[in-house]
Amino acid sequence: MPCCSVVGTGLIMSSTQDFNVYVGAETGLFKGVSFNDHQTITKNLNSLQSLDRQQEITCMAWGNDEESEILMGLRSQKVKIYDTEFKGFSGCVETPFGKGPLRGVGKFNDSIITASESGDVKLWKFKASQQIEFHALTAGESLSCMRVSPYNKNIVKNDFLDMPVPVWVSDFAFVPNSEQVVSSSRHGHVRLYDPKSRGRRPVISCIPEADEAWTCISIASRSNQVLVGSGKGRMLLYDFRQQKVVHAYRGFTGSIRQIVCHPTKPLVVSVGLDRFIRLHHLDRQTPLHKAYLKSRLNVVLMRRDFGVLGDQDVDLDEEIVDTEKDTLWNTMEVIKDRTFTETEDILDKEVDATPTKNNGSSRKKRKTVP
Repeated sequence: MPCCSVVGTGLIMSSTQDFNVYVGAETGLFKGVSFNDHQTITKNLNSLQSLDRQQEITCMAWGNDEESEILMGLRSQKVKIYDTEFKGFSGCVETPFGKGPLRGVGKFNDSIITASESGDVKLWKFKASQQIEFHALTAGESLSCMRVSPYNKNIVKNDFLDMPVPVWVSDFAFVPNSEQVVSSSRHGHVRLYDPKSRGRRPVISCIPEADEAWTCISIASRSNQVLVGSGKGRMLLYDFRQQKVVHAYRGFTGSIRQIVCHPTKPLVVSVGLDRFIRLHHLDRQTPLHKAYLKSRLNVVLMRRDFGVLGDQDVDLDEEIVDTEKDTLWNTMEVIKDRTFTETEDILDKEVDATPTKNNGSSRKKRKTVP
């Protein structure tokens, strides 16, 4: 059914790839980002002229283990497929099932899995007549996200789905090399589930910080640690074993939409409503790199071959912080979740390729759309 990716330590990327990070925006813009030694390069990978509210990218996932294919779920319940090797869109399929925008997309063998906001999940087999569908939620509830485990694709989800789901789960992630799942809640809970445990309650349940509504969660490269982001622009590194906050990261001025940790390196990329993409080291509170991408950002993907030059651990003694400007930005009003406005189209009219100097302390003055 076709339809017509600051002052830094230096980053490396695959010699065959232009971008090490890919970002999807609320306006439908799909951007490639390249962090390197001297500057951060960003480029629009789709046309600005064809964008509208229904083209909003609401979810994104790798389509294969080689990371040569990206699946993008849209508000209009379509799935676009981008080929990172040929640097272009290879297809677009319509996946009408349920109501609301797509909240999750994934790949299983040659089939695409989608989940709509109404809780309707479907396995699309385009080369066969048989298709599988089920309703994950009862009437009156809203599905926040759906993910396919990258570690064990043969997991049967029945036990997990039969567990009592905490109220208002905003995001979840699979623990590597296990069937365990971590979840974040807009009521402030961070929980660890183990489907193999006798009880159906979480193995660990905690509130890392009071009065925070967590919007996203990601598994850190270090065991027993997760990153959580909130609607107020808070990002914390939490240790399940010690049951305490290890680090709180600075510089955010808007709701954090998604966090992605590198699976083996102490690096984390985050995007949100303040239009910045940030790269943090787990042990450094201020970002290593950041770039202003002009659009309210929803989702982000990081390549596995993305990394820091030399040792994995950066030299924290060389951290450069502009205290006065950090203080100014920390006092600005937080940009919280809001409805899509046509004003975004004006803000997003940018050139296809926009090099941005890597200067962590320089920030351009910008207006906040009321």
